[in-house]
Amino acid sequence: MTLDLLLISDGTEQHVMYVSTVEKLTGVLICPYCHDYVTILSDTNKRANEYFNTHVQKCKSSTHEPSIRLHDVPMPICPAILNHPTVEYLMALGLMNEFKVQRGFITYDFETLGDQVMKNITDQTTLLSQLHKLSIASTEVFPNQDKSYELVRRCYTLFDELSENYQEQLDRNELPSNSSFVHLWLAQTFDSAEEIYQCMKYEDENVPFDKCVKILGWNSSRFDIALLWDALDCELWTMGVPIGSPNNTKSITVTHKKSHMKLQFIDAENLFGPMTLKACVKDYGDKSEHKDVFPYEIINSKNCQEVLMKIEPFEYEDFKSQFKGGYSITKDEYDQYLIDFKRFSNRLYYLKYYNINDTEIMVKPLMNLIDTFEQFNIDVLHYISIASCAYATKHYSTYFPSKFNLESD
Repeated sequence: MTLDLLLISDGTEQHVMYVSTVEKLTGVLICPYCHDYVTILSDTNKRANEYFNTHVQKCKSSTHEPSIRLHDVPMPICPAILNHPTVEYLMALGLMNEFKVQRGFITYDFETLGDQVMKNITDQTTLLSQLHKLSIASTEVFPNQDKSYELVRRCYTLFDELSENYQEQLDRNELPSNSSFVHLWLAQTFDSAEEIYQCMKYEDENVPFDKCVKILGWNSSRFDIALLWDALDCELWTMGVPIGSPNNTKSITVTHKKSHMKLQFIDAENLFGPMTLKACVKDYGDKSEHKDVFPYEIINSKNCQEVLMKIEPFEYEDFKSQFKGGYSITKDEYDQYLIDFKRFSNRLYYLKYYNINDTEIMVKPLMNLIDTFEQFNIDVLHYISIASCAYATKHYSTYFPSKFNLESD
């Protein structure tokens, strides 16, 4: 005979109480046969109680015995390694001394112009302005064997669509005649990614190495991806399932239908933590580099050509911001802008320089981050956030203890 007893003690006195119905005391119903089916005892939800009673009757009449199914081969719990085919292969063959991290990638950035709309969407929502794509720039990083690298800079603007040889460029890249300058940039990016992949892959063809190159933007998960969205699916390439939400796309992969080359778009900010690009360059990059300035608010879709074709630099008043309630730059920053502008024949060429510079200053911080984690056999560009890198470090410290100083780290 089994009795259910409840022991109550305040430290000095003890009382033992007999419990007639454990379920009523705990408010939880547990199947007495399989001990797996659980439901909350409810006076209002009678259907849940009926489901429980039905399960108990079936479980009581069942003749099967519970069993545990094991893998044929014991599997270690090390997802950070098993999810990285290159590391898994090299570890299995004892070739981790040949491991190398991904050092080739592409950074990109959009520049936009905004039109004031002031349209009431709902009673509580007003659309203040609408953004249009003005230009897109990228810096391509081609790694060498000695950890040095070469940079190739590109920039495409809305005005490229008006050039005489634009259709020729589309034909050369096998793009439809209605393709935008963003499609043209993507086509070139696929070609460059193929070359970067050839620079990074192992000489031994047996070593698995994903045919994928990372494309990184700053705060791109909430901004640049939205501008790219309509160009990520076309006749030449197809878009995969994004990771994240429509308002915060952490990663999305685009695959070329012919070459099967993959571009994985991720947010570089997620690898460093929430901060501005200017702060990231200051903390992690080259101290000689700086983020340039540009007066976005004076340009819209109606005056962009007139404003950008002028040969004189922007006035200090042009940097006055309605959103910030003052000037977007300091006097010292404006003086530096005047020095930089002297190298260009008009404002459009300065825009291209500004756009490219925003992508180039991302390279050094990313390289420093890659070097930092490389000493622990962590491939930063295999992951999409600093949190996932930290998770991998936890597992790698078990398999490569010699690379970690556990007392200081």
